[in-house]
Amino acid sequence: MSSGKIPILHLRGDAYARGKQHGVALSTSIQTSFLRLRRSTADRAWLRAERRAANSWRLLEGMAPTIVAELKGIADGSGLAPLDIYLLSGFEFFDGAVANGCTTVACATGAGAVLAQNWDALPGTEEELVLLVHDGIDDDDGGLIMVTSPGTLGWVGMNRAGLAFVTNDLMLDAAAHGMPSLVVRRLILKERHTAGALATLRRVSHMSGRCYLLADASAQVDGVEISPSIGPVALTGSPIVHTNHPLTSSVAIMEDIETAARIYPSSRERLRAAKLHCISDVAGICRLLSDTNGAPDAICKTASPREPTQTAFSVIFECRRRRASICLGRPDRGDFHAFDTAWTAAA
Repeated sequence: MSSGKIPILHLRGDAYARGKQHGVALSTSIQTSFLRLRRSTADRAWLRAERRAANSWRLLEGMAPTIVAELKGIADGSGLAPLDIYLLSGFEFFDGAVANGCTTVACATGAGAVLAQNWDALPGTEEELVLLVHDGIDDDDGGLIMVTSPGTLGWVGMNRAGLAFVTNDLMLDAAAHGMPSLVVRRLILKERHTAGALATLRRVSHMSGRCYLLADASAQVDGVEISPSIGPVALTGSPIVHTNHPLTSSVAIMEDIETAARIYPSSRERLRAAKLHCISDVAGICRLLSDTNGAPDAICKTASPREPTQTAFSVIFECRRRRASICLGRPDRGDFHAFDTAWTAAA
């Protein structure tokens, strides 16, 4: 049985310094991840990914120089090239569908806005995850936390202002140019409120289909589904629950239904199960995330031949309190551990 405790790495200073601390501390894992990615990719596909990454990097230099500086720091700390590090944060640069299913929820409660997610991945992925705690001195990166795979910009997070996001993969159209979603996630966290995050999502060129649920310290909850060709389409109401297929009609017409059914066969079962829950507070969200009804195709997922992923971590963001509670591994078998506004483990 897992203790549910995620390793924590504190990063301090400007963007480059924080990146270099990340690269030095996790250099072995970063190099292993890069070699695994390189060996699993054919030469022609690798060259194509490098070209896409180089084009995107030039856009990033003008859009977010602090992110570029952080990536360069990770590269210098780990002994890899900056473009190699960028490839680790850009699965959209490669051909083929991603295979990380998720169940997400956003809710306005009496104690403020709450976001939560079960993040599903291949068994063993949870052993590589780390919580990065950024204590930055940059104007737009003053403090944030990210659940991260070594060498990447991070999967989900919250900033010191109390703005948080969770996200789901959607099998929609794709674009060869633009920003990979891990960059978009960090751009979101440069904002203080969901309105600013939504403006960012409308401004950025997206490379893949995705759903983002957003919440902030003012108790505002928002959601969007994004098709690269259509752009963001709003999700409204509270609570909002989402899995791995589009819910809005305008985005649904862009879905690759056959690929979605093959990669995420549990998506509709998980959504139906989530909608049966009373979601009005953190306790209700915990019950939802731990739901194993219908296993292996449950909200709290078990790996199976039909869908070989399982819940690698669960997270609950309480935006008004600036608190993140994280369970490493399946939440039905582990405990949530809370991190407070100072980004340190709560007593």
